[in-house]
Amino acid sequence: MIERDDAEILVREELVAVTTEALAALRERGGVYVRGRMLVQLGQSDGLEDPATRLVRPAGAPVIVPVTAAALRSALDESARWVKAVGRKAQGRAAALPPAWVAEQILHRTSWPFPPLEGVVATPVLRPDGSVLATPGYDPATGLYYEPIGTFPLVPEHPTREQVGDAVRTLLQPFAEFPFTDPCGRAAVVALILSLVGRYVITGPVPGFGISSPTAGTGKGLLARVAGIIGTGRPGALMSQAREDDELRKRILAIALAATPLVLLDNLSGVLGSDVLAAALTTTVWSDRMLGVSTVVDAPLRTVWVFTGNNLSFKKTLGRRIVPIYLDAGVEHPEDRAFAIENLEAFVHGDRPGLITAALTILTAYATAGRPRHAAPRMGSFEAWDDWVRGACIWAGLADPAQADDPLVGRGRIRSTLDEDRETLGAALASLAGVFGDAAFTAAQVAERATTDAALHLALEEIGASNKSGAVTARAIGYRFRVAESRIVDGLQLVMHRQQRTGRLWRVARASAAMAAMRADVLGPFARGKYVLPEGEGSETSPLIAAIAAGGRLPGARHSHGEHHDAGAEHQHHDHDAGAEHQHRDPEIPLPEGPPVEDDELLSEGPLDGGDGDCERDERAGIEGGA
Repeated sequence: MIERDDAEILVREELVAVTTEALAALRERGGVYVRGRMLVQLGQSDGLEDPATRLVRPAGAPVIVPVTAAALRSALDESARWVKAVGRKAQGRAAALPPAWVAEQILHRTSWPFPPLEGVVATPVLRPDGSVLATPGYDPATGLYYEPIGTFPLVPEHPTREQVGDAVRTLLQPFAEFPFTDPCGRAAVVALILSLVGRYVITGPVPGFGISSPTAGTGKGLLARVAGIIGTGRPGALMSQAREDDELRKRILAIALAATPLVLLDNLSGVLGSDVLAAALTTTVWSDRMLGVSTVVDAPLRTVWVFTGNNLSFKKTLGRRIVPIYLDAGVEHPEDRAFAIENLEAFVHGDRPGLITAALTILTAYATAGRPRHAAPRMGSFEAWDDWVRGACIWAGLADPAQADDPLVGRGRIRSTLDEDRETLGAALASLAGVFGDAAFTAAQVAERATTDAALHLALEEIGASNKSGAVTARAIGYRFRVAESRIVDGLQLVMHRQQRTGRLWRVARASAAMAAMRADVLGPFARGKYVLPEGEGSETSPLIAAIAAGGRLPGARHSHGEHHDAGAEHQHHDHDAGAEHQHRDPEIPLPEGPPVEDDELLSEGPLDGGDGDCERDERAGIEGGA
């Protein structure tokens, strides 16, 4: 028997005792961690496409993989000398293999004495306390395993403004020849790198980055790869577009379990608008069932997502979660251009230590300065990212990477032109307003008018108001109207005029007029003094009701505002910063002037249908079944 210095474990019929000894030996050995309520270990990518996830990771990239029974028995064998009793009276000892039942017992436990593994990084990163993780190996303070590629200079503890300026110029140098259409796009590239380097100080989700150009060959994929090399040491993992939501959910779970830092969906076409992907962008924990098992796994999801494509277009749920980067070379064949740096990826690999130090210098300086807030509204659902990365970019003198005011630049451009369902809804509202003006209408009346009005018919088709056969029907129109109700596009919105016994009456109104009418509908009886308290509560008018009727709010009344997510995406998750919710005093709002609302209009009860007189059924089934 080969002499070993490690612990000896005697194989015997004592299930709990032997398993406890095995766990202690494994913990002493190290290399086994806990992630997503599973035992995991570190592995390396082979550079091939994973058939289960359709994900291609760079060769040699560290990945987190589940511990299998076979791998656990191997680790157990390395952790201790396993022996069995032999000879007369079982006094002798002979070498033995770790029993399979020990591995099974360990794998099926619900808790383990192993450290959590939050991720694997190949570059120094910022810790939540503001310090820099620079010591290779496992870091108990963050749960990160640092496996560096190369050596990195020290980051100044208190960077000066001059050093911050130098750092910004250093980070922008590799991107000097990219044809950004505006300064916001250049700032967004810096924000992408800072998001990767500072991902573990950002307590909430990070927005996706969309790189778009009108022509192939402009450099979208190269830009994404270079940013990935700077931020993570390697290009991002490539993922093809999933056709089914179930498939995409499984892929995202695999990405979360492996702690993949950067995922690139390259060369996308069509309109991107997956609710599953939208949910992944606004959560830090992903829950789903693993393939082939019934167990639900909760895994940390801190992946940064990048999307590239020609004239990228987003639907509403995804569009508001994107920070865009627009490129335009302004030539017919941008791939024929010549560049001063011929092999940019090799250049970045060689200069990476200085680039990483520059990124960390910006974040460290911003933290040292107290992370002063910028003047723009924070990006909803991404408040922590906004406070760290967007704020650092603006503070360092860059343009706002997430500006939304200018409809020709950045997120404002997404809002105005690239949010596909917003554009189609705006066209439908304008068409309805052109046909019906201020008059109210039912879904059935709209369907009838669409048979003779080609423009209205096309607008309804574009918002999906048709059944499986492609026919525009009252039922499909009613469903789409309910989905679009009260949403404001270009100052117009669809509002319910009243509920009739035969269905709903709709009308298109200007946003301000619609709000006034809604308040008149709700508060009309109070204003006319017709509100009667329930029996037993007295006859005097409630002070609250009197205040509402007089001015809309009690003097000094206060309420709190919070950020909200879209209702359409699954698995959504809020990460409010401490103190993010705040209270403020609202101005008194006078009641609108207008004709009184009759009580029978408020009390009328009828089927909630699309205007064709049938009771409301399952809405989606109604669309598919037709009128």
